[in-house]
Amino acid sequence: MRGEITSGKKSKRHPLDWCVDEHWCAEQLAIALNEFGFEWEADLAVWDPSCGMGNTLQAAWQRGIRTYGSDLVDNFAWSEFEGLPALPQPKHFIADFLETEEAPDDCSIVCNPPYSYIDGIAERFVRHALKLATKHVCMLLPVKWLAPGVDQKEWSNRSSLFRKEHPPLAIMPMSQRPSMPPGDMIGALGSRAFKGGMVDYCWIVWDVSRPTATNETRVLWLPPLIKNHEIQPLEEAK
Repeated sequence: MRGEITSGKKSKRHPLDWCVDEHWCAEQLAIALNEFGFEWEADLAVWDPSCGMGNTLQAAWQRGIRTYGSDLVDNFAWSEFEGLPALPQPKHFIADFLETEEAPDDCSIVCNPPYSYIDGIAERFVRHALKLATKHVCMLLPVKWLAPGVDQKEWSNRSSLFRKEHPPLAIMPMSQRPSMPPGDMIGALGSRAFKGGMVDYCWIVWDVSRPTATNETRVLWLPPLIKNHEIQPLEEAK
């Protein structure tokens, strides 16, 4: 069995869409956003409101940025945030993001949101994040989410979001497919857990402090990984 089974039958998925993204996904985003340079200079935190184990927070935390993680249940992997005593520990709390009325801090929101266990939940996450964030909203989503297909109502809502209400600053397709196994199956899958990605993903980025005009969204292709899953710098990928 491949580690990537999130594209299969719902019976094989986690009931709350707990799909664990690989660490390099957020690392590529950080590099593309100039090492979260704006967040660092403006003393903004990074909040992941569907944090799971906390993989998405690693890139910001390792850069010394204050981090917050929240989720419906506590699956946070505290052991992954050890060994760097100079860095403050992330702050974690249990919360339903869609019922949260304010952010825990002035922040950018960066997450791999749920996208299927409730119809339309990914779009609800995006819209709610755009209300609560101070600077960036960065969502890791399947490329197919950009074009919902034959569902006319869904397409109308998504088209309005992208073209009129909140055009993204950038869409960043990944050149390499990440594996996103259900979090409760990683132990059973062992070495297969993060092998065999089958779905194309992209980061969709908004800047709520400086809204992007219609038809001004940039596309930035993130480079493939090099040996040993190391990140290829953007300037070397040109």
